[in-house]
Amino acid sequence: MTDTEVTIRPACVSNRSIQDYAERIGRHHSIYDDRGRADIDRLIEVLGGTVQYARGDESLHIRKPGDFTVYIPHFTSSRRDRFTKAHELGHYFLHYLYPKSTGETNFSHGGVDRAETEASLFASALLMPADEFRAAYTEVDGDAWKLAVRFDVSPRAAGVRAQALQLS
Repeated sequence: MTDTEVTIRPACVSNRSIQDYAERIGRHHSIYDDRGRADIDRLIEVLGGTVQYARGDESLHIRKPGDFTVYIPHFTSSRRDRFTKAHELGHYFLHYLYPKSTGETNFSHGGVDRAETEASLFASALLMPADEFRAAYTEVDGDAWKLAVRFDVSPRAAGVRAQALQLS
């Protein structure tokens, strides 16, 4: 662990609160098109961030609030990259801004723990807002592949979101 890398402490808020927070951020920054697809790259830019290819795993380097870089792997799909970007934004909001951190910090891929789950919940809600997802789910009769296309995510991510919203 480098001197600026932190042990990620969970935000310790409910799953519902995390999902609502992510959607509020997306709506506040007007990142959704008329079908609910999120413009993650625009959100990162508006927040003062940049995206670069990683030398290793995905990660987030924050220099200070409003100045950060999301690192994505070289050989992943655009849909996986969208989720990675949204996941790293989850860390930025939940594990850096929410506890009112300041200064330089690195978040590296941390395995499976509550903080990682929180970041993934945030990402899922940011990429697939509940109301639009429910409407699309009904429209396509729960077809994960069609939902994936609509929200530009993987079919697995769409299936997990359907479970989180208790649709399947």
